[in-house]
Amino acid sequence: MTKVLRCWRAWGVLTFALGLAACSNGRGSVDEGSSGGGGSGPVQAPPKVTIGGTVTGLAGSGLVLRNNGGDDLAVTTNGAFGFKTTVDAGSQYNVTVAAQPANPSQGCAIANATGTATNNVTSVTVACSTGSFSVGGTVSGLSGGGLVLRNNGGDDLPIASNGSFTFAAELASGSAFEVTVATAPTRPSQTCTVADASGTIAGSDVRTVKVSCATNSFTIRGTVSGLLGHGMELQNNGGDVIAVETDGGFAFPTKIPSDSAYKVEVKTQPSGPLQSCSVQNPQGTVGDRDVDNVLITCELRKFTIGGTINNLQRSGLVLTNNGTDELRPTASGPFTFATPLVSGARYDVQVADRPRSQVCLPENEAGVVMEANVTNVVIDCFNVPFGVGGTVTGLQSPGLELQNNGEKMAIAANGKFVLPASLPDGTPYNVTVASQPVNQVCSVVNGSGAIDKADVGSVVVSCE
Repeated sequence: MTKVLRCWRAWGVLTFALGLAACSNGRGSVDEGSSGGGGSGPVQAPPKVTIGGTVTGLAGSGLVLRNNGGDDLAVTTNGAFGFKTTVDAGSQYNVTVAAQPANPSQGCAIANATGTATNNVTSVTVACSTGSFSVGGTVSGLSGGGLVLRNNGGDDLPIASNGSFTFAAELASGSAFEVTVATAPTRPSQTCTVADASGTIAGSDVRTVKVSCATNSFTIRGTVSGLLGHGMELQNNGGDVIAVETDGGFAFPTKIPSDSAYKVEVKTQPSGPLQSCSVQNPQGTVGDRDVDNVLITCELRKFTIGGTINNLQRSGLVLTNNGTDELRPTASGPFTFATPLVSGARYDVQVADRPRSQVCLPENEAGVVMEANVTNVVIDCFNVPFGVGGTVTGLQSPGLELQNNGEKMAIAANGKFVLPASLPDGTPYNVTVASQPVNQVCSVVNGSGAIDKADVGSVVVSCE
């Protein structure tokens, strides 16, 4: 125990001696601050101050401020901020932006960023603003006119040609965009689709919108009426053939691009019965919709009735077909009635009136119309003289002689008579009594006139 106490005493003395040495002025004495010997007081460490300020306009995340190139501070909200590390009063400070905010992308500028910190600094001002960026892309396949693109329901942009485009109105970073087709192109009509059409502005211009246009194609269709036969074929533009067997609608399978021509024709006419089909509104240029006004009208095909006239020398011949269709030919040669007949109909050609001094007789005059014009009817005309005669009554005695134009004929009995000389049509005649019978007197009634395309049998001779 005594040994331990000795050791503590020795330690205490050593500590006191070291303290005196520290306070020595080098002359073996201790300085006293209150002495008049001209000595100074102890050196004081400078006080610490803080560096900070205010942030405004911050909407994104990731803002980092930095002081004097090293003291980083992450800032997440608007308002006051202060760096964690204090600095000695009187030292310099320099606040910068180490990382700009994103989502949305922003640019932050600092006012009062540098100076000497004599006291706590609260005047550093950080003002953030969101950047604005344009939206655009490319158009391909455009051949029509009138294309209008639209962004976010407005900001319409007319597009006249293929290539790049940019909407006029810029959008703030973080804003949504949606590009649509406000008006599709026409002439030709086209459909335009938009790829990568929507998204969010992410701190740079958008150039990824892709508008692809393709020309629309349309169907050529129409209506058939009156079809009775079979085997009819229609074609469009010299091809694309379709068979049509009934009345109603039809449509060609191959669509035609807008602004292209179409031409519908009857390639094969129907038969059984044979028909003739015509096309209304057969051709044109495809617009922006299906063509549906092509009309196919079918009728039974009609055939003419005719033939040949031989040896016709005068006017006056009248032919009829089926008693109604009248034809008045004036010369030999081919003839055709004006009214054609459908296949399967009957025809009957007759001589309704003949020319003077001629008889005209038909051959092959009747039959059924097949699927061709009738051309084999023959009318043969012949020159024919006509007789003059009549009736004798009351004759009882011999000796009666009649004469016509100086030619005499003896009449021996009552009854019909015909003078021997024939006369051409139109020739005058004059029948008289050349010699009276014995003891009788005969008179003539209807004895004069002219031949009118027939024998004269109306002369009456009465004897008393």
